[in-house]
Amino acid sequence: MKKYFYLIISVLLLSACSKKANDEIKPVNVKPTIKDAGAIAFKAAPLSDHELKLSFLNPPDRTLSKVILKQDNTVLATSSLTDSAGVVYASFDYAFKPGVKYNFAVQTALTSNAITQYSITGYTHSYVSAYNYQKVFTSHISMGPNGFDISPSRNYLFIADDVNNNMQLKRISLKTLEVQDLPYQAAGLVVRAISDNELLVYGDKTTENVPAAPAADTYDEILARYNIDTKKMTFVNYFSGSYGRISRIVNNHVLIVDPAYYDNTASLINLGDLSKVKYSLNDSNFGAVDEVSFNHIICNNMLLNTSTGKFTQPFDLSANSGLVEVDDATGYGFVQSYILTPNVATSSFSVYKNKTAVYTSPQVLGLSVYFPIIYNIQNDVVTYYQNFNYDTKVNIDGYYTLNIKTGETKLVQSDSNPYVVSDYQLKDGSVFSVRADGVYKLTRK
Repeated sequence: MKKYFYLIISVLLLSACSKKANDEIKPVNVKPTIKDAGAIAFKAAPLSDHELKLSFLNPPDRTLSKVILKQDNTVLATSSLTDSAGVVYASFDYAFKPGVKYNFAVQTALTSNAITQYSITGYTHSYVSAYNYQKVFTSHISMGPNGFDISPSRNYLFIADDVNNNMQLKRISLKTLEVQDLPYQAAGLVVRAISDNELLVYGDKTTENVPAAPAADTYDEILARYNIDTKKMTFVNYFSGSYGRISRIVNNHVLIVDPAYYDNTASLINLGDLSKVKYSLNDSNFGAVDEVSFNHIICNNMLLNTSTGKFTQPFDLSANSGLVEVDDATGYGFVQSYILTPNVATSSFSVYKNKTAVYTSPQVLGLSVYFPIIYNIQNDVVTYYQNFNYDTKVNIDGYYTLNIKTGETKLVQSDSNPYVVSDYQLKDGSVFSVRADGVYKLTRK
């Protein structure tokens, strides 16, 4: 009996020693250190009344890992970060309350038992939406503003699309929204609409009536008139494909930069009879022919009268300002200004009437403003799109209205898009919007 008693005691002692040994080697959980790094630059994009997308640029010396949504010190939700082309973003689906202030903690990955934490404070969620969006056409690779045009009748939109390195041309009816494939293979980037069924395009070896070039120059391009119905191209002019510019077609006229052997000239071409008015240009002015004005031919901040061939200066502008457009229906002119310093670029815009600036916006760092290519100004209110830079305060990208007489601005549509937005505003309040990923029709709710 004593034998079994001593055996039991030995087992219990061995077990106790083993437990003590295990306790001694068990790792100790050390809470990581949170290092406060202050505010962080961000972009907030409200997607609905309960959805929010926060975007960041990764700090150069560390990687952002997650974002924590808080109200005071209460954690409400956490989101990991997704990397997209150098930008990381967090997505939240949360029942935000109107007028309530929220905070965000933006944390890096754990390194050497430390986490760097940035902060966003005082965020109030506000989503506004004045439009319903309908995607009319999806672009594979956008050709930018030079790769589309609207016919003078405003019945059709023509757009080039790069599909597997095959440049294709589409015609979209702005009445029925039908998308039609055109047989022309859209060489180059110039798409200009002469009419509903004729385009001004880069010509090729099938172009008819091509005269011998005055001088050999591999950078010269043929500018041709293409008929969609007959599929024929006829010569219009030689064009500088390397440094040239080409305006939109206004009153059946187009302003182009000639090839170099024309002694640095530009030509105003009447597309009815191909007669020309030539202008002398300095080397530095080759880029001054405006390619995005749909209502006037603009060069060097001056308007070109297609009937007389004469330039007029509508406003006296400073060296850092540029004429965007003049809306003939209201007489309002739009001007953008940029101030560049070695490390900072700020921008603003002004609205003119009768040669006088009647409104000037604040000078803002990294702000991009896109006025419509065709305006619909009602009761002195203009709608435009603006995209803000990353900032430590809340700025919402989207459509804004400006009451030109009172100076009041208001966000009417949250819409975050980092690319150029080209809007054709219709009289009924709807909008055709040409963007990097395609063409949309926006209809007022």
